[in-house]
Amino acid sequence: VSFDLSGRSPLSLPLPEYKYQVEGIVVVEVTVDRNGKVTKATPGVKGSTTLDQNLLAAAKKAAIAARFDRQANAPAFQKGTITYHFMLQ
Repeated sequence: VSFDLSGRSPLSLPLPEYKYQVEGIVVVEVTVDRNGKVTKATPGVKGSTTLDQNLLAAAKKAAIAARFDRQANAPAFQKGTITYHFMLQ
């Protein structure tokens, strides 16, 4: 799991839960509020290597649960990405 959110640090980046024999990279565009809560997650954006619906759903669920540090001077809604690498289990 990796992320790109300018000036912010993750407090929690949960791993997606999946039990599928599929692999690929899913990039999720996230919108984070000043409190560090992910308010919106859009999986399958540029950089993704799969459009498998199960992986997209697992990545979105994990991204929504992610938390970042609180910053009072951050934009009201800041956009960034979280990238999940799914590998065969």
